[in-house]
Amino acid sequence: MKKTLSILLALCICLLPLYTGCANESPVSVDLDLSVMSSTIVYAEMYNIQFDPGQYLGKVIRLRGLYSYYREPSTGVSYYACVVPDATACCMQGMEFVPAIEPEDPDHFLEDSADITVTGRLEIYVEEGTSYLHLVEAEVITNKQ
Repeated sequence: MKKTLSILLALCICLLPLYTGCANESPVSVDLDLSVMSSTIVYAEMYNIQFDPGQYLGKVIRLRGLYSYYREPSTGVSYYACVVPDATACCMQGMEFVPAIEPEDPDHFLEDSADITVTGRLEIYVEEGTSYLHLVEAEVITNKQ
């Protein structure tokens, strides 16, 4: 009986990722998964992160939104972001990210407004005397629609 129970338990543990749809997700441990929350909650949580980043720094955050890219003409620096609309799609919160692997051609990394999921560790950086938040070592996945 114990052997049968042990085999059944091991089988359930092995099949659980397939059943829950997690088989293709990153093995990274996520501290805050915004990708599974309603747009209203995501909007509120993104506000909290920007208003009081101290409690979130160093945490791995996952969010789903629309891809946005900008290259600063004067410096050539590339900026990547995941923009999350609220429930009515009238307001948006964005989170800058740094891809874990820098794309060979940043201008054509992804199609603008592509549906993406980004997972990375939250850090602050300072540029020209201003502090900004971004997700570093970010894994970017294009969502199939």
